Amino acid sequence: MLTLSITRLVDRVLRWRVVLPVFALLWGVYLLGVHPWLMNWGATSAEISMSLPGDEPGLPSGAYFTRAITIDAPPSVVWPWLVQMGQDRAGFYSNTWLENLVGADIHNASSIHPEWQHRSLGDSVPLARPDLFFGMGATGHSSIVVLEPEQAIGYITPRFVLQTTADGGTRLLARETLDSQGPIITRLLIWDAMHFVMVQRMLHGIQERATGQALVPASVLVLARVGWLLAGLGVFALLASRRHWWPWLALTIVILVPALSSTGDWDAALAGFLAIGITVSGGLVVGRRWWPAYVVIASAVLLVLVLAPDAWAAFGLLFDVLAISGLAGALLRPSLRQPSPPVPVGVRL
Repeated sequence: MLTLSITRLVDRVLRWRVVLPVFALLWGVYLLGVHPWLMNWGATSAEISMSLPGDEPGLPSGAYFTRAITIDAPPSVVWPWLVQMGQDRAGFYSNTWLENLVGADIHNASSIHPEWQHRSLGDSVPLARPDLFFGMGATGHSSIVVLEPEQAIGYITPRFVLQTTADGGTRLLARETLDSQGPIITRLLIWDAMHFVMVQRMLHGIQERATGQALVPASVLVLARVGWLLAGLGVFALLASRRHWWPWLALTIVILVPALSSTGDWDAALAGFLAIGITVSGGLVVGRRWWPAYVVIASAVLLVLVLAPDAWAAFGLLFDVLAISGLAGALLRPSLRQPSPPVPVGVRL
C-alpha cells in the first residue's frame, strides 16, 4: 500500500515537466537571494568593510567575506572556547553529525579544558582524524596565523575577531578570504553553502557555550530525535518489506559501519542511513520516475541545511510532520473507502 501511494504521487506530480521549473525556481532563489545573504551572514556594512587583524595589506574589503554574531558575554568568557578548538581538542562546536558522517571523528566539548588553553603561532590544528581516507586526513589541517589574546585568533580560515560591545558583550566576527574558496563555479554551487552550514552552526555553538543558553530547547531536541528515529524505522521497514530488497538494506547498513566504528556517532550513522536508504528505496519503489522527484528533494534538503539555524532539529521536526501525516492518512483511508449504504427500494433520490 505504501509503495503504491508513493508511485501514484510521483506519477501525478513529480515529472520532469513539473520538476524542471521547480528546480530552476529553487536554485534561482538560492543564487539571487540566499547566497548573497549567507556570504556576509550577520555582519553589518561597517564590519564587512573594516580592517581586521590578519588582513593582507593592499587587499580590498571585497576580497573577504565576514560573518558575525553577538554574544551576551564578555570576550574573556568567549576566548577560552575559541582557543581550544580542533579535532584533537574541543571540536568545532558545529554539526558533528555531518562531520562524522565522513568519519572525521569530531566531538564537541561542553566545558573549558585548562590543558587546551595554550596556543602559539604556527600551531597545527587538525580538521579530521589523521587516518581518515587511508591517511588523507593527515593533510587536512589548519594553522594558527593570528594570535592576540582575547582579541583575535586565526585558524587560516576562518579568523575570529572579538570586539567588546557597548553593554559589555562580545561581537564575534569570522573573516575569510574569497580566494581560499576555489573557482567561482565550485564556490557558488557547492562550497559556499556547505561551508556556511558549518560556520553558522559553529558561531551559534560558541554563543551557546559562552552564554549557557541552548539554541534549541531540550523539549524540541527530544521531538526531533523521535522524528529521526521514526524516519529511520520507516526506511528500514520499507527496504525489509520485500525479500529481494534485503541485499540493498544490508549494503546501506554496511557502508556506514566504518564511519560508525571510528566515530561512535549514532546521529551521523542514522543520517547516513537515511540519505542512502531514501535514495535506494525511492529508486526501487518508483524506478526511473524517482529521479525527477529526487532532484527536487535534494534541492530542498540543501535549502533546509542553509536556512535552518540547527539543521538536525529542523529535519527531525520535518520527519515528525511526515510521520503524523502518514499515520493520519492511513487512519482516514479505510473510512474513505467504506461503501455507501444501499438505498431502500421505492425511495426516490
